[in-house]
Amino acid sequence: MAGPIHEATDKLSKLEATVASRAQAPLKKIERLEQTRDRRIKKIQEQYAAKIAEIQRAMEAGTETLTPQEREQESSLLREYAEAIVTFSRSASASELAPLLGVSTREAKTLIMQAKADLGVAGAAESAAPSSDDKQDDQQTVPAAS
Repeated sequence: MAGPIHEATDKLSKLEATVASRAQAPLKKIERLEQTRDRRIKKIQEQYAAKIAEIQRAMEAGTETLTPQEREQESSLLREYAEAIVTFSRSASASELAPLLGVSTREAKTLIMQAKADLGVAGAAESAAPSSDDKQDDQQTVPAAS
């Protein structure tokens, strides 16, 4: 007599399991999608971390140098700068050059001597000996002219 009750109970259990399984399917799909997303994010993070590390190594190694064209341009500009300083110093003193460069008179004298040495201009040693008037200017820094 209990047989039909057990059969009905088994069928109800199977039906409940089917319904519960169907309810769990979207949750499992969401879980798989989240796992896939997390794996992709991790992979992308690793790729970018590797790229960042490579750039940092290159930066620390100092491999970022000037191209030959940039070196040539830099050399030309430095020579032009030195020539301008030497030309200016022929008709003006270091104390007049200092405010233009925004440096002290002492630094201006050093720049003049260096520019002359770089260009091989005669008289670089003459300007090395500061006069008594220039010694007073050495002590003050003059701001750059606007």
